Amino acid sequence: MLKNKDLVRIIWITGILLFSAVFVRGIMWLANNNYPPFTGSTYVHFNTTDKYIALTFDDGPCPPYTDSILNILNRHNVKATFFLVGNRIQNFPQYVQKISSQNHEIGNHSWSHSPLIFKTPSSIKSEITRTDSIINSLGYNRDIHFRAPYGKKLIELPYVLSKLKKPHILFDVVPMDWEPISLQIMFQRVMDATRPGSIILLHDGGGDRTTTVKLTDSIIIALKKEGYTFLTVSEFINLTANSK
Repeated sequence: MLKNKDLVRIIWITGILLFSAVFVRGIMWLANNNYPPFTGSTYVHFNTTDKYIALTFDDGPCPPYTDSILNILNRHNVKATFFLVGNRIQNFPQYVQKISSQNHEIGNHSWSHSPLIFKTPSSIKSEITRTDSIINSLGYNRDIHFRAPYGKKLIELPYVLSKLKKPHILFDVVPMDWEPISLQIMFQRVMDATRPGSIILLHDGGGDRTTTVKLTDSIIIALKKEGYTFLTVSEFINLTANSK
């Protein structure tokens, strides 16, 4: 039979393991979900009943996919927001001018595209300001909104963003275009989830985006038929601010 001290030890070990599991799951939930931040502001979708939506692209610039997407947007007369990665801008600086000259919006997706969790505020700030600097140096002088790599955040990132007076732009429509799934599945995910004020997450970099290019064309056609108008993030922020 177990002695009392052995039973107590087992209970303590079991309790510690359970607490650790709950703690880790809680941290990952905070990092990955669109919970209200303790500080700063976050946009998961925009507060409107009008059929406006925002089309956003992460992880670029990346030829030839960025070029193909720009061609599709131009053909449909749709404006989008491109959240660019700093070290990829360094490799393809011409895309800042190319995107902005077509009246699309450029956002900041960090310098290195590494998750900005479990990092110091100074290192997080450097990831953001370094990317802002290279975008500005290439002639882009409009507001530069921010989106975290993978959408991950804990307490430090919202704190830094609040100090920089930057909102965090997240998303509520995620077709998961980085997964090896069919165009039809991605398309249906967008159509099922989109509502007035939605922010759609797509990618023009970070891998083979051939399917994303096709998806972009398909959803623009379908959503326009449903009466939606596409706005940039800044247009949305200004619209909702003026409606208050």
